[in-house]
Amino acid sequence: MMALSKRIHPFARPDIQEELTAFFTDIFGCRAVVRPGTSIVAVRFPNNASVSVEFTVDALDEEQAGRGAWLEIQIDDPVALQRKVLDAGLQRVDYATGHFYFQAPGGQVWGIGPLREQCDQRWSCLLSLDRRPPQLRSET
Repeated sequence: MMALSKRIHPFARPDIQEELTAFFTDIFGCRAVVRPGTSIVAVRFPNNASVSVEFTVDALDEEQAGRGAWLEIQIDDPVALQRKVLDAGLQRVDYATGHFYFQAPGGQVWGIGPLREQCDQRWSCLLSLDRRPPQLRSET
C-alpha cells in the first residue's frame, strides 16, 4: 500500500510572508506559527494536514509558482469558501476542468472542492470533468 503524505513544504518569497500567513489564518481558518530560529511558518489544518512554508529569496516568483504543483482543499461547504476567496479579492484561475481554482498570495494555485463523502457517486469527485458543487455549475 502507498499513500500521499498530508504534509506539504512549499517555498515563497519573504516579502509575502505576512500576506500569505494571513491567507492561511483568515481565509482557510488554520493555525499558523513561526518556527523559532527559521524562516518557516507552519500551518495546521483541521484534519491535521500541514503546510510548512519556507520563505527564501530563491523561491519562485508569483508567475512561476502558478505553473508549479496545484493543491486542493476539500471542505464541507465549498461554496462558502469559494465566495470567501472571491470576496478577499484573490484571483480565480480558469482551467479546462471547470473546477474552482484560485491563486493565493505568492502565486500558489489552490482548488476548492467538496469532501469525498459529499460526492454524488462513488468516484464522481475523481472522474468528473466538473466537480464543482451543483450550486456553482450554472455560474460562469
